Amino acid sequence: MKKTILTICLAVMAVLAIHAETYTGTIVVTGMGQTNTETVTVTVTEQSNGLSTLVLNVTFMGSPMTLNMTDVPAATVNDITTYSAVRDVPTAYGTMKTTVFARVTDGMMAANVSIPAYGVTMWFNTVGDHFQLPNSDMESWTNEFGEPDRWHGFKTAGGTYAGMSSGLVKLEQSNDVRSGATGHSAVMTAGSIFGIVANGTMTNGMLMAGSMSATSTLNHAEMDKANGTEDFYMPLYAKPDKFNVWMKYTQGTTNANYKAGVSVKTFDGTYYQEPVDKEYTNLSGSIVGGEIPAGDWTQYSFPFDYDSYAANGAASEAIFVTFSTNGTPGQGNGGDALYVDDMELVYLADMTDLRYQGETINGWDPAVTAYNMEFTAVPDLDDFTADITGASAVLTKTMEQNADGTYRIAISAVAGDLQAATCYLITATVVEPQGMRGDVDGDGVIGIGDITTLIDYVLNGYAINIVLENSDVDQDGIISIGDITGLIDYILNGFFS
Repeated sequence: MKKTILTICLAVMAVLAIHAETYTGTIVVTGMGQTNTETVTVTVTEQSNGLSTLVLNVTFMGSPMTLNMTDVPAATVNDITTYSAVRDVPTAYGTMKTTVFARVTDGMMAANVSIPAYGVTMWFNTVGDHFQLPNSDMESWTNEFGEPDRWHGFKTAGGTYAGMSSGLVKLEQSNDVRSGATGHSAVMTAGSIFGIVANGTMTNGMLMAGSMSATSTLNHAEMDKANGTEDFYMPLYAKPDKFNVWMKYTQGTTNANYKAGVSVKTFDGTYYQEPVDKEYTNLSGSIVGGEIPAGDWTQYSFPFDYDSYAANGAASEAIFVTFSTNGTPGQGNGGDALYVDDMELVYLADMTDLRYQGETINGWDPAVTAYNMEFTAVPDLDDFTADITGASAVLTKTMEQNADGTYRIAISAVAGDLQAATCYLITATVVEPQGMRGDVDGDGVIGIGDITTLIDYVLNGYAINIVLENSDVDQDGIISIGDITGLIDYILNGFFS
């Protein structure tokens, strides 16, 4: 049974079609009481007609397989391409009707695949942690200075007083983790000397200890792509909507006014530091909040604010994160400790309204993903608009004709990291326009307005918005006073004489 399920699922991957690229990733298959994982390679070629062909070559259970699918439509917005299709996929076990929703950006692919008749669902992914913070779970500590990989305290700091600071404040691995979790966290501990408090700090940039004064901006964390050291620079590939993190804050001396701090900034990658020494215009966004009260392990979720920085016109090419045992330099107490674990960047892609020609489609519900609509002509995709959430989310639209003459319209909201995505499907039926006897002004109802329009036409030979095929009320082949009389009769009595 395991071989049968995975063979079917690998064959289904042939409906994915994305540019002339090769994608190697993992497919997780769930169905028939099993969950299986395989590594597959997808090679895609673009057809001359603008559609795509996919060729899937895989060795499974010792048997080589080659499958392909042609004529899959695509839509590209802001470098994210989506593919949505229903296909009868030929396999060694017969033809299987399969639904696929795939998306790709920057050489990475994610896709949802399902075979409804067999209850099989699949998730294909080459993205990995590309859109997340490296070592976000604090589990990798191979750094020779005893710091978490890609994160830094004062042992790797620069500046005149770096050596003194590294002995005063600590950044260490801890076995103290939240309930239900395993592994390690990072803990930073504040130090104090001669009444001066040095805050425990961890950053994905570089710390600088340049002054004996705790409040001097010569003591700061900085990041700059130009410094040429990748370990102290963290690129960003899409705008996240939230920053989630687990933290625990304890105090050496209890003071409710003191709070730990976390700062997360998105910026263009040129030099930036915190605390700031001047006004910086290279920021594109920042989390809202960041003050952490004393307490046990808690998951915090901070939304990003991009609107307040829009005037800077800065790109979001890097992300700068700094934790401190106190949000204000020089405040707090020796022995204050901040524990950090399991960070996550969240990318949203929710659709809150779907419209056709400016009007919300009938029966719209974000939880319902399939709709039927009738049109008097082939619909124009530009007439479909939607409201979506997500700072880096995109809206894509594709349409193809089904074998029965209807049209399959896929309107998709896709998050910048490709993980969150929703595809709304509309089956569009084109029907011949039907005339409505007596609906002279074409508003869908018969009333006084139709009489007014008809009188105007009979008296003047023209009328605004008149529907001529509906105006021959008495059906004698001409539009005249008799039609006016017949229309009045209908309105008064409910039938045409």
